[in-house]
Amino acid sequence: MTGLRRAPGIGIQEQNGAVYVAPLPDGPIVVLDGVAGVIWHAACAGDRATIAERVAEATDAAADEIRDDVDAFVADLVARGLLVYDP
Repeated sequence: MTGLRRAPGIGIQEQNGAVYVAPLPDGPIVVLDGVAGVIWHAACAGDRATIAERVAEATDAAADEIRDDVDAFVADLVARGLLVYDP
């Protein structure tokens, strides 16, 4: 199983259904609300290969219909340095 985890030096705060993620101490703060927050949690909670399935289950969407968008969003979080691969 390979997964993702919060990158070192990243702070996270959850409030009112939104996930606030930022490199500490200088930011910037990224606000992940709605499906973005669901994707964040799914990305940090298990095998990388099944993120779309977990998001689909949480949102009543079809995994095949959202997979490309979920994968692109996760890749963006990695590119921003907010998530790292955890082999």
